[in-house]
Amino acid sequence: MSGRPLDRSFEEIYSRDATPLYRYLRRLTLSRSTAEDLLQETFLKLHLQLHGGLKIENVRAWLFRVATHLAHDRGKAETRAQVRERQYDSSARAVDIQRALEQRHDLHRTLARLPPRMRQVILLHAEGFTYREMAEITGIEPGYAGVLLQRARAEFKRIFEEQGERNRKRRPGNVR
Repeated sequence: MSGRPLDRSFEEIYSRDATPLYRYLRRLTLSRSTAEDLLQETFLKLHLQLHGGLKIENVRAWLFRVATHLAHDRGKAETRAQVRERQYDSSARAVDIQRALEQRHDLHRTLARLPPRMRQVILLHAEGFTYREMAEITGIEPGYAGVLLQRARAEFKRIFEEQGERNRKRRPGNVR
């Protein structure tokens, strides 16, 4: 059935936007498998909307907005699950979290420490979105997108440098 115009249009959208959307989700969620799941779910929603007759003016922005909402919903559900899990096994869970955090790359740790909205605008900017598109995706005012991006960059730099300093102090045999 790939000969139908709607199917061809969907395939073109997928070919053009899947990779940048996956990159965004991968950085936003810090999880390859979660990013893959959310990518699939986002494109399923697009497919259903297009076959339902919905006209989408800016498909790329729509995809990123839907993916962002799905990621936030997934994050909330995971947080609730972690809270429940910690209630039953707090000591073992704390050790696992610490070990996992120590193994992550400094960049991912820094992104994770950013407030969600700041992390989101940095990732959207990295994907080439304009301030107007970032505002549409995040639900903020277009005039505030640039301000938030600058604040996010400054906070990212502060956290990254702080994290690097802590890592240097922790390494055995580190001589300055």
